[in-house]
Amino acid sequence: MKTMYNELPHIPVAYVAGVARTKKTDGQRKPYVDLIKQWAEHESMEEAGLAAVNAITGTQQTDADHMPKELYQTFRKGEKAQQLIQIIRHIDDVIQSREEMWTWAHVMRVMVDENILFSQVKPNRFDTIICSMIPGKGRDTVRKNGNYAIMSHPDRSYHTWTSVSELSPTEASNKEICQQIAQCFAPILSRPIRELY
Repeated sequence: MKTMYNELPHIPVAYVAGVARTKKTDGQRKPYVDLIKQWAEHESMEEAGLAAVNAITGTQQTDADHMPKELYQTFRKGEKAQQLIQIIRHIDDVIQSREEMWTWAHVMRVMVDENILFSQVKPNRFDTIICSMIPGKGRDTVRKNGNYAIMSHPDRSYHTWTSVSELSPTEASNKEICQQIAQCFAPILSRPIRELY
């Protein structure tokens, strides 16, 4: 049987983005977003791909030159800003894969305690900040991932939580998860990783 697909004209990215915008949920839009991102990378036109993805998701994307004001100054420019974006994307991959027990609530706790993110930031704003660093990340996916009650005592760092599960199994588990996540941030922190424990 003769294939006819070569006779069809190429599908423009604008058409794919338009179809994606008709979908009602982030999950339905995701395959289109992924396709556009992959095509942009293939064509070495990542910035143009990001613009198309932004048009679909409605989220303004952050780059190393335009970081959110809720981050400590050290992480708002240059190499550390770029590294932070890459770390956040790596953490997103781990959370999405479910290979670890990490949640975005744990990530927020670590970012506050390690002086990456100001403690006054609320989960809704944290959601916006994280989604702006991950092309195609749907709104509310961060805010709804994890128990943000661990943020209810901003003056009590995860460093002070118990490691003894007999005293508090939940707190000990949360501390272990936060320590795992802190290792991801180690390359941009001012002190060596061994001091995190």
